Amino acid sequence: MSEKAISRGKKKSKINGGQILGKILAYVFLCLIAALILIPFIQLILNSLKGPKEVEANVFFPSVWYFSNYIDVFKETVMLHSFLNTFMYIIPPVICGTFMSALCAYGFARLRFPGKNIIFGAMMATLVIPNIIIMIPAYVMFAKFYQWLGTPLPVVIPGMFGSTVTMFFMLQYIRTLPTEMEEAAMIDGLNRLDIFLTVVFPMMVPAFVAQVVLAFSGQYNDYLTPLLYLGNNTDLFTVQLAINQMNSAYSVETQKLLAACVIALLPTIILFLCAQKTFTEGISLSGLK
Repeated sequence: MSEKAISRGKKKSKINGGQILGKILAYVFLCLIAALILIPFIQLILNSLKGPKEVEANVFFPSVWYFSNYIDVFKETVMLHSFLNTFMYIIPPVICGTFMSALCAYGFARLRFPGKNIIFGAMMATLVIPNIIIMIPAYVMFAKFYQWLGTPLPVVIPGMFGSTVTMFFMLQYIRTLPTEMEEAAMIDGLNRLDIFLTVVFPMMVPAFVAQVVLAFSGQYNDYLTPLLYLGNNTDLFTVQLAINQMNSAYSVETQKLLAACVIALLPTIILFLCAQKTFTEGISLSGLK
């Protein structure tokens, strides 16, 4: 064997050894990050299964597993009814709002009309306006003009018209789609709405699912909006308000409060696990051309 072949073999072995070491270090680092993220959730679940004395003593593992804490949450609070309220409040704005944002994004991506750039710039400028500035005028409008205070309408109706952030995300995704199929559909006599529904929207499913997951998570965890408009009527409470009611009671049973928090985490976790593949695809493809 020649000296050149021997030197090449040594270089390859060094490269392979360096790559293996790099992968090992990367996996160790990722495992440490995952542990830092998961430890609080594990502690939350363990504390929700403890008795009151062990919670106060801050014992890591419970000596007796109180699964009855979860049953007591549904028996002693309005958690179950609040779950139903929450889904009734957020499903229409999540589905309708995301669809309206996608339709608006298609218009900006494919149509030409007077003032298009001005309208788009004005919409994007709204992103820099803090929500706290809009909160008081919106409250006055819903309370005085529409008289929706004490009803779920202020929680449901505004989100059904979409959002600028979702529209911008969809716009970037639509720009990555080829236009040949749309041009063929126009030759066949389809109008723009039919083209969007039959040609473009099926190709936007990954982006649509990704935005549905993000919108669901944002509106499901929203605490301030229901607090402002639903008042103290427990029949209208969302999950977040029900948990806050447990927290603000005179005598707080910490283990049951933590059990309620674990229950409140389940819908978003289940939704993400079910849509994980499509969600990741929609996020990763949105910025590619």
